[in-house]
Amino acid sequence: MKKISVLTSVLLSVVLAGCGSHDNKSGNTQVVAKVNDKEITVHQLNFALSKVGKVDPAQLKPASEKVLQQLVDLELLAQKSLDSKLDRDPNVLQVLEATKQQVLAQAYLQKIAGNQTPPPTADEINKFYQDHPELFSDRRVYVIREFLVKDGAANAEKIKADIGDVKTSEEIASKLKAANFVFNVNASKRSAEQLPAEVAIKLRQMNEKDVLLANNQTALGLFFLEKVDKEPVDLEKAKPYIQQFLVNSKQQTLIKNEVAAIRKAAEVNFYGEFKDVKLGETTNTALKKDAPVNPPPTPVAPAADANNKPENRAIEKGLSGL
Repeated sequence: MKKISVLTSVLLSVVLAGCGSHDNKSGNTQVVAKVNDKEITVHQLNFALSKVGKVDPAQLKPASEKVLQQLVDLELLAQKSLDSKLDRDPNVLQVLEATKQQVLAQAYLQKIAGNQTPPPTADEINKFYQDHPELFSDRRVYVIREFLVKDGAANAEKIKADIGDVKTSEEIASKLKAANFVFNVNASKRSAEQLPAEVAIKLRQMNEKDVLLANNQTALGLFFLEKVDKEPVDLEKAKPYIQQFLVNSKQQTLIKNEVAAIRKAAEVNFYGEFKDVKLGETTNTALKKDAPVNPPPTPVAPAADANNKPENRAIEKGLSGL
């Protein structure tokens, strides 16, 4: 969850204090609105604003008013829902319980990841830098012309033979048209860290003017490598991105180990059609040791928000594996 800046928080306090001072009946400056008999507090508004993200100080008051009006609408609808006894509806109860379960699980994982993750050492950062020259010292930027050929998967061998000696993207387009294939073309410029790891590995082994074919169920992808530029990143520029990546990796490992330990200590039984299910190892909770690594260490990427806790991404990934 994104946090608003310190300056925004200070200004928000001033704005909300002003709003609260008009509530003569309650005498409570924490109250910013009253909807029938239900109060909306500064804490609720602050929490709602935090989900919006950073707010420009000049736009703080109108942004606060807009969010406050949204909170009023939500409260009005919630009151009508209670009047209609929808809080007793089985489907609503099920959603409420599932939401509560998700929030509690995420809070626990955040506690584990936040309290037990040591910062990476200088040696760890240096080793990661040396182990991944494709992302740093030998980082490359690829100019690619992508062709997505409809129904091309069934004719991959024929297409491959037809374009085997092409030297330009125009030649590929001409040959596809001559064979009556329907296709879309997209030009892009991507650095190694902006590509899926498996694609980056293959492109690294290619020369300019080579073509990479990629099949899927409905189409054939042709990646024509028009140009390759080397744009290395030195260690100093790479450090903050490597540090963030290593912290996230450690948190994912912590989460995986914690969930595995909890599973091992618990008594879990399956019934009915699921009686033969075995509680296996947790999945998708940590990076596999030998898996391709693809962090975002590009120097052109925006710096990470210092108020955006890095463990959140690891926690969300951990929860996705439960």
